[in-house]
Amino acid sequence: MRHVSLPVLISLGLATAVAAQPLTITSSCLGNAEFRLTSIPATSTAIGEGVQDLRCTGAAGQDQLFGNWWWYRAAADTREHAFNNSATSGFVGAVVGPKGDSAVLRWVNVDGKGFNAELTYRIYSTGVDSGVLSECLMISNPSTTQLNLTVFNYADFDVCGAAGDSSAILPAPSPGIQQVITDATCTVRCFFLGCGQPAYQTGPWATIRTLLNNATIDNLANIGSPFGPGDFSSAYQWRMSIAPGGNETVYEALACGQAVPCCDPATIRPYCVAKAGTNGLPRWGDNPLFVCGQTELKVLNGLTGSSPIVFVGAAPVCIPVPPFGTLAISPILATFNMPAFDTTGVSRVCLTVPCNQALCGLQLFMQAWFPDGGAAGFPIAHTEGCGFTLGSL
Repeated sequence: MRHVSLPVLISLGLATAVAAQPLTITSSCLGNAEFRLTSIPATSTAIGEGVQDLRCTGAAGQDQLFGNWWWYRAAADTREHAFNNSATSGFVGAVVGPKGDSAVLRWVNVDGKGFNAELTYRIYSTGVDSGVLSECLMISNPSTTQLNLTVFNYADFDVCGAAGDSSAILPAPSPGIQQVITDATCTVRCFFLGCGQPAYQTGPWATIRTLLNNATIDNLANIGSPFGPGDFSSAYQWRMSIAPGGNETVYEALACGQAVPCCDPATIRPYCVAKAGTNGLPRWGDNPLFVCGQTELKVLNGLTGSSPIVFVGAAPVCIPVPPFGTLAISPILATFNMPAFDTTGVSRVCLTVPCNQALCGLQLFMQAWFPDGGAAGFPIAHTEGCGFTLGSL
């Protein structure tokens, strides 16, 4: 796979194969960042967060994470509850993305309380020894009454693989709340980001986890920074009020080596129409691009051996230009070539988006064209247009 760096240049593609726990996801470019989910709480009141690992130097690299998980408290609850996989939890299972760099866990009617939850993981590399694990928790309310819910995310980092000697600060400015966790014995820096306006609390293990595991109502107190050195643990708290039939999403991220530049989600949106070639309608893979990230761009259903050229623009259009096809980009700001389609009709390339916070939220539009003798009217086929919003989550 060829690697291309673009001056400026995003959503989640999910496979249909269902994976049971444990699961592992790995960054699609460089392959250095890896997240393993070995287990999650077995009941809503289980003591502990299960087992999760985060490595940014490959599968055999140093694990920077002791554990990371989600809790909730509904309006009628007298304590916090862990999302869990018990027989009555509503846990449906996990779906791993086609590139192995994403996964989704789903619950229906969580613990019989009338709401649904979807937890999306995405991991990407930000360099040879750095990467970001993005987590998106979406709560949906299928009921006919308003849902009032509080959710928590907890993380226990062991920077450099050792507990008891980590320090943390809350630098400013920062998107949301982003803690920087370090260890005086090594040069690794880790980051724990809560987006929006969450409350936070940091403290030595297991004081924060005890707040979530005990049998009383607890709210985080926005205390604990600066921390350490000590055995770092921390949590974020969000409050939701979701109308009947609605949903709400919260984002957080864990990273090592590189701060997460923004709380903007990376999204992708197809528009306009494609022109069919020998293998039918060419289309974009559902692959996000991340600010600071090295991620994969992919075009599908192409002609083996033909090389697509990608047009990049600042605005979407849909202008018929017979007999060539339909133009989806205008004005054209830049072009770049992708590798020839392989025997499965796929062209893929790794793209590096510069680490510039000003790029967060930027919208770009792309369309890929390539020679194809099977195309009608003129021997050129092309994809639909694709709109990318640059982000970090």
